[in-house]
Amino acid sequence: MFFNRLGCLIFREGVHHFCNLHTDARLDNKKTSVHSGQIMANPNSTRVKLNASFWRHAGCVPFSEDVIPSSLFLKHRHFLVLDIETQRLVQEVGGWDHVDKLGVSVACAYDSKTDEFLAYRENELSQLVDLCEERLVVGYNIRGFDLPVLVPYGLDPKKLDVFDIMYDLEALTRQRFLKLEAVARGTLGTGKSADGLQAVEWWKSGQVQKIIDYCMQDVKVTRDVFQFGRQNGYVKIQRSAEADAKVTEVQVQWN
Repeated sequence: MFFNRLGCLIFREGVHHFCNLHTDARLDNKKTSVHSGQIMANPNSTRVKLNASFWRHAGCVPFSEDVIPSSLFLKHRHFLVLDIETQRLVQEVGGWDHVDKLGVSVACAYDSKTDEFLAYRENELSQLVDLCEERLVVGYNIRGFDLPVLVPYGLDPKKLDVFDIMYDLEALTRQRFLKLEAVARGTLGTGKSADGLQAVEWWKSGQVQKIIDYCMQDVKVTRDVFQFGRQNGYVKIQRSAEADAKVTEVQVQWN
């Protein structure tokens, strides 16, 4: 256990880590004790549970990917499900190292606070960026795609709390490249209505409303998968559309 100059009190117990982020905290023996592997601290402070990734960087304050999902859900009452579509394909901008050049055609979101579905065109993205900073941002592969694409529009991922469903399921199943289609098919009995390649073609032909409809459907599917997992404690994965395809149930902790 140690207390460093930025106010982080860190306790390691096996593979579980707890971090007290009360930046003003002046903790003494009367206010702080260790009991059953947890830090008992000032009730006004925020206690979160950390992944091992926290120990792989030099920062005192954990990034959102360091925080175990249950901590994010305790911190945020409301969430924003996010999905974007792009103007160009990855191969048109020189590969995955240049996703910031893809350009956003349409971004859609579901705001749990207002129970509304929202659509943003490129000239409206500053509104979306502001909203992302006020919510827990939820999506499917948003860390690897959506958020980096939004960076040129003023998004700073370090300012966000993010829960990426794909990353969580890959960690739980040890399976890579799990598609939303497979999770939706197994969990909801439905899939996606199109794909990102088609959305780029619609952009090039000026069919923006088709992109909005497709992107909104992706948001709805992602929202429904997330809500199912929160309410039932599991989701299902079905990689193939065949009637006799294997269905895998995965226990989740999304609440």
